[in-house]
Amino acid sequence: MAASIVDADGHVLEPLAAFDACPELHRLHVTRDSIGLDHVFVGNQEIVTVSLGKLGTPGSDMADFTNSPTYAEAQPGGFDPALRLLDMDAEGIDVAVLYPSIGLNFWAITDIDAAVSLARAYNDWLAAYCGADALRLYGAAMVPWQSPDAAVAELRRAHDELGFRATFLRPNPCLGRTIAHPAHEPFWEAAEELGVTVGIHEGSSNTVETLGSDRKPFNPLVLHAVSHAFEQMLACAQLVTQGVMERHSDLRFVFLEAGGGWGPYWLWRLDEQVRGFGGYCPEMKLLPSEYFARQCWISFEIDEPSLPALLPLIGEDRVVWGSDYPHHDATFPGAVRELRQTTASLAPGLQEKVLGTNAVDCYRLP
Repeated sequence: MAASIVDADGHVLEPLAAFDACPELHRLHVTRDSIGLDHVFVGNQEIVTVSLGKLGTPGSDMADFTNSPTYAEAQPGGFDPALRLLDMDAEGIDVAVLYPSIGLNFWAITDIDAAVSLARAYNDWLAAYCGADALRLYGAAMVPWQSPDAAVAELRRAHDELGFRATFLRPNPCLGRTIAHPAHEPFWEAAEELGVTVGIHEGSSNTVETLGSDRKPFNPLVLHAVSHAFEQMLACAQLVTQGVMERHSDLRFVFLEAGGGWGPYWLWRLDEQVRGFGGYCPEMKLLPSEYFARQCWISFEIDEPSLPALLPLIGEDRVVWGSDYPHHDATFPGAVRELRQTTASLAPGLQEKVLGTNAVDCYRLP
């Protein structure tokens, strides 16, 4: 029986010990500065600067580092699956699909061997975490996007040996290659062959090439707002116009943690551009909105007021939701309660789709 409430975008908190099996040069090490910010390094490269404790604590004020909690003091269920399952029970969540926290910043790593080693270690740890209840916890595999060949190899291992049904990519460039770069064609072939859903998930850091990061003065609020929505929009456009969805019609994408309000506008905008500029996209045989309707899902925030109005424009089968648990901007406790309030005006059948059955379809869950 399909689960009734499915969190399409939850997160884990990776303990540093998860990477102990990696060569010493590839392991994570963290220093804390005088104002309470944590600096995470891989070798000599800093990959993110953030308060890890606040990142992993729902409701945190990310602009106030007074008495900033340590990473170990963050939400326990992020580290421990048994405690997470208790939190899910309290919320009324049947199933959660899980994405990383620190690991979102591995996109910045320039040492390819380190990226490969860390991805393997993360996937092994996440598989064990999900093993606490394999019918309720599903992981999205990490791939070392820095190496196209290694990304394919790790995708296959994660699917065949660890049982992952999904993988994730950041929409940002990695080592100078965009998400739709021709070098990644073998990855799309493998993901389609394996039936693995691709979650497009942004992060927010000053170490990854991000839209808006060049605009001065730098402001974290602006970067966070711009990066999540605009990077998703650009990745969607590239995957459509550069032929990835045309060549791989069975491939599934879900765009996460940027809200869903951008979807109708962006699809209209891309469709509208085809009339004058379609000749620049010879591989694109359908309208962008038609590719989206065929192959894509989009995640709304639980309190996004436009969800009921925009559902008909996106497609009632194409909308999912994510809790973002246990991150700072998650609502916990109370996510499902708030989501039910947001969707209260929808017919019961549509509520059921948004709360769960769409995600079951998107991720091919049992």
